Amino acid sequence: MRPFRIRCSAISSIMAKPTGKRIISAGAETYCKKWYIEKVYNRYPEVKSKYMDKGIAVEEDSIDYIADKLNLGKVYKNDEWFENDYMHGTPDAVLDDCIIEMKNSWDCFSFPLLETEVPSKDYFLQIQGYMHLTGLKKAKLIYTLMDTPENLIEKDFRWNNPKDMPYEDFREKYLFSSVEDKYRIKTFDIEYNPEIVEQIYNRVELCREYINNITINK
Repeated sequence: MRPFRIRCSAISSIMAKPTGKRIISAGAETYCKKWYIEKVYNRYPEVKSKYMDKGIAVEEDSIDYIADKLNLGKVYKNDEWFENDYMHGTPDAVLDDCIIEMKNSWDCFSFPLLETEVPSKDYFLQIQGYMHLTGLKKAKLIYTLMDTPENLIEKDFRWNNPKDMPYEDFREKYLFSSVEDKYRIKTFDIEYNPEIVEQIYNRVELCREYINNITINK
């Protein structure tokens, strides 16, 4: 079995400081156990949500949208998998001078319109991993507010509709094409931080030690 590595999208799962006599945090222990089980059985749990479904459905449209509105030129969805001995992952887009990571908000209430700092440490760490793997020193975390696909609106209507709301009124809550672009795109610029990457490497080493300890007789 190949030694433990962390997916960039899961880096935050192992980064909390341990308490007591633990060598890694309780959350990291849970993640490592799950990772080991996945490798032993070559099975992976299915993770789905309406938020993920929308993100996948509008991903390419959102890339085209920000490329146009932010004057980035032609931006292609990245399919290349980057890896080293400690981490691996697939950034959304890789330009000549920066990484672009897209986040497609479900609705206007989950869109970080008024935030001035990166809203999620998870995404900040994920992007640090991507920059390290690609060798790029700059990145853009970009949130977009795209129209929700009709099939997802219909599904949400069936499950979450207030009884007195007509479908057309409910549907309007998830359509944003008529909103000004400045209220539909939020960009956070992120710089590469080698000290954080060193911390990630240290956590990976400790996770390996933990996995070795709990599987030594397996």
